[in-house]
Amino acid sequence: MFSEPFLSWAFFVALLQVLIILGVTLRVILTRHPPGASLAWILITTVLPFVGFALYLVLGERPIGRFRAWRFRRWKKTQPGRTPPSSDDPLLAHPLAERLRPLFRLASACGDEPVTGGNALLLLPSPQSSFEAIIEAIDAAQARVDLAFYIWAEGGETQKVAAALHQARRRGVKIRILVDDFASRAFLESETARAFREDGMSVSSAMPMTLLRIFGLQRADLRLHRKLIVIDERIAFTGSLNMIDPATYDAAKRVGDWVDAMVRIEGPAVKSLQHVFETDWWLQPDHESGDAINIEVTPLGLIKGSYPKGHGAVVAVPSGPNMPHDPNLHLLLETFNRANDTIVITTPYFVPNETLAHALLNALYRGVRVTIILPEKDDSLLVNFASRRYFDDLLSAGAEVLLYQKGLLHTKSVMVDEEFALFGTVNIDSRSLHLNYELMLLIADNTFLEDLKALLATYKMHCVRISLKTWRARPLWRRLVEGLCFLMSPLL
Repeated sequence: MFSEPFLSWAFFVALLQVLIILGVTLRVILTRHPPGASLAWILITTVLPFVGFALYLVLGERPIGRFRAWRFRRWKKTQPGRTPPSSDDPLLAHPLAERLRPLFRLASACGDEPVTGGNALLLLPSPQSSFEAIIEAIDAAQARVDLAFYIWAEGGETQKVAAALHQARRRGVKIRILVDDFASRAFLESETARAFREDGMSVSSAMPMTLLRIFGLQRADLRLHRKLIVIDERIAFTGSLNMIDPATYDAAKRVGDWVDAMVRIEGPAVKSLQHVFETDWWLQPDHESGDAINIEVTPLGLIKGSYPKGHGAVVAVPSGPNMPHDPNLHLLLETFNRANDTIVITTPYFVPNETLAHALLNALYRGVRVTIILPEKDDSLLVNFASRRYFDDLLSAGAEVLLYQKGLLHTKSVMVDEEFALFGTVNIDSRSLHLNYELMLLIADNTFLEDLKALLATYKMHCVRISLKTWRARPLWRRLVEGLCFLMSPLL
């Protein structure tokens, strides 16, 4: 009935399928996936062996590529010890000392950066104020300007930044620019980037997406999502603002202006941020990294003595697929768990995993007032639907969910009890917490917190509040779409 060659090929294909299923199953068991994800990978590989195998290679783990991993190991060996303060260090001679000390130590351990005190922080509440402060700092640069961004788009205020960089270069300032290869592809091929290179600036792409590197076992969707500028190892900026002008950015035509905030930092924390940049620069294999510099950050007590305005405690918490755990997931969980009175969250993408959702629900059950401020519209329809998955549980437990109506609220912040805050680039979704290179700051500083509180108040003025009654009255089709989109949340 069947020819011998056909039977031979059928036997070969069947054997290959069995080997694929066994291989993926053993790999999943050995790599400590969450149980649900493990069973999902085993199921899809069993039902569709070749498709499941291909998907697992692309999405199943977080490899950054053999060569990049090798470079990272080399880089770690060159770095001085970065241990947090010892347990007998006098931290925070302030009424909050005992309550904040464990949180700051956890942040330091997770991010492998020291607790620093004596930092001066200035909240920049808008893109315009951020660009003005950035240009002013570049104009005063004397030796070095380092910039790392997820998106760099030409037009508007970004051209003023480009002009300031050219002026700095003519003064002999060394300039390095690192942008994500996917989100900033147009910039990397632009006249602006060409002019930067011709002027002697180093311009490099982070996590370049090529078939050669994918076959070298580099996952294609791991992106550099940081927004970071360090000037002369003295001043640093970070926050949610990409190098884009919201007034000229194409995506703003669909959802309104991006609404962003940044923080300007002077003090010991700047060295931590310089170290974050140096690590990112060293990791990229498409240029010579011999100009990376070693940054020695001396561990400091949070704040010894008084707690004056403008001098804050800061821990930088970088995260990424090169790190063994998910530092900012640990930090967010501990942050929610330590709340006594209030939690105020701003994020454009709110697709928490079960652990974070339960931590927020626990806070609500303890009597903490939880406010979540999200954009009414965002640039991803799938994320917009998926983010609604937990609204019913949160609203039922007493959370206040506000939808911002004056554009895409892009600020990423968490303020707890008006005593400390998280501020940086991390969205509350799987991509930020598990896949991308991100950066969050844990901050205890009176002036910064007062300014952040005022900024959050302005956001609330332009929001509509979702009531539980209205939410439960939404049509069935929306509930189905929300559920389907939530199933895709690990990829969003």
